[in-house]
Amino acid sequence: MQDIKSANKTSVFQRILTFHLVLALGMSGYSPAYAAPAAGDVSVDGNSAALQNIGRAMQSPDARPANAPNRNSFQTQPNIVLPDMGDPGGDSLSRIDERKYGEMIMRQIRPDADYSNDLPLYDYLNQMERRLLQAAKKLQLGGANEQGSGAYNYEVFAVKDSSINAFALPGGFIGFHTGLIVDAETDSEVASVMGHETGHVLQRHLARQMDQQTTNMMLSLAGFALGALAMSRNPQAAAGLMQGGQAMAVNNQLSYSRSAESEADRVGFQILNASGYDVSGAPDFFQRLQKITGIMDKGVPTYVRTHPLTTDRIADMQDRVRNISPHHVSTSSEFYFIKARARMEQAGSSSGLYDLKNVFDSLSKQSAIGKQMEGFYGLALIAQRQGKIDAAEANLQQARALAQKYNLANSSGQLQSLSLDTMVSELALAKGKNEEALQIAQSALKTYPQSYAAAVSMIKAELKLGKTNDAITWLKARTKVQPNEVIWWGLLSSAYDQANNIPMRHFALGEKYALEGSWPSALEQMKIARAAAGSDYYQGSTIDARLRQMQRQYQDELKDKNKLPS
Repeated sequence: MQDIKSANKTSVFQRILTFHLVLALGMSGYSPAYAAPAAGDVSVDGNSAALQNIGRAMQSPDARPANAPNRNSFQTQPNIVLPDMGDPGGDSLSRIDERKYGEMIMRQIRPDADYSNDLPLYDYLNQMERRLLQAAKKLQLGGANEQGSGAYNYEVFAVKDSSINAFALPGGFIGFHTGLIVDAETDSEVASVMGHETGHVLQRHLARQMDQQTTNMMLSLAGFALGALAMSRNPQAAAGLMQGGQAMAVNNQLSYSRSAESEADRVGFQILNASGYDVSGAPDFFQRLQKITGIMDKGVPTYVRTHPLTTDRIADMQDRVRNISPHHVSTSSEFYFIKARARMEQAGSSSGLYDLKNVFDSLSKQSAIGKQMEGFYGLALIAQRQGKIDAAEANLQQARALAQKYNLANSSGQLQSLSLDTMVSELALAKGKNEEALQIAQSALKTYPQSYAAAVSMIKAELKLGKTNDAITWLKARTKVQPNEVIWWGLLSSAYDQANNIPMRHFALGEKYALEGSWPSALEQMKIARAAAGSDYYQGSTIDARLRQMQRQYQDELKDKNKLPS
């Protein structure tokens, strides 16, 4: 089969949040030419190229908030001095433009090696976001009930990074570093951060501070963002990227303003309370971050840098909690399995996996049942990765028994676990028990109809069993409902390949490449599909129409990027 693959990209997503694209897609630059300050304030260089380009989107970098910590207050902690965002002074970004720019950025992010493709982790985050959004809709919060072209495509994804961070992009895309999930102690803490980020999105903090000048700047930065981040892995190679007439020699970072943070805190708290999570999750998590800030030798966590954390903010959160009738909310057993998967995602090399096995082994021997669940499930994940299926099944059974005990003790009512069930299906498939794998996946999908992990397990089992038409029928229906999901088009291409439907195999592959931002490869696939369709009028017409549409989309995106390479 002829298969035009996407050009290989340098994986540059390791530190995507160090430049925090949230409010103006500014990039935090590190290169030999821009040394970080050894001590003192975290400040912005007034002569930097980025500051000149961003213009009135930022206030003076020398401006210190009136209630900023005194320089002598914390001897071991550098003061955080970051600017508030300025008044837009012009036309704000429309909802349609926000969504367009967000999708453009996501097409660059999804193919990157540090974008997490762990589906149970993805399901967990998006199930949580749906719960929060449902609460926001009931509260009639601004933008939550938006319909039509102005509606955001809310999507939460994970980034393989051990730092503590989360961020929002234009159009409702929210990213979580795996380090934040690992560091959290309850799922209410994760939900509190997600509620805060959702608050930024609902209040349109990006659009409210942008005028046309900074919109153009955002497009330029979006085009260079991933390339510039190569410095996190190869500073020497990155230095070359930062040279030339279009260079973005950036050594500053934009931060949310105090007013935006307070507003997101308020909205996030409302959402958290209405969705049934423990509202104390927010002050608990931020208090722990504040302690981490005080003991770190090399600065502060990224989340604190990009979301200025003050004593006033924490006190305000605590006041809100005191005004709510206290109620205990048990942490779900699923949370502990997701923590294990997050650890796996950021483990990296084989040596990292060896160290992680020791961590999981230690957790499995602790007294707290939650840590035991995380430990045994993590050991099962490692055994599965190493192809030791029997060992994986044994550890998974231990994790399941602990989960049943935990759920009974906490009266959680949780009867199934997506992380457990999808892994059982995967292990059954690995042992050639294809029918059993299919039944387990179908049961999980019935319980969690929006789950990606369960759906993928089902499709893989159907393809193994030769139920190709069933797989194609399901995937065609899903791509109509979710046409912007890369994973469905990739699986549909594989299913058409198994069915020996050459034109549609390349058509589906073209859709996949387009969503990944590989437009030349996508167009080439569509041309191959058109040639393979031959005299089939209906199929040929469908492919022709889509090819013309893709060509227009590609040209529009080049114009939006000012013809800068992605």
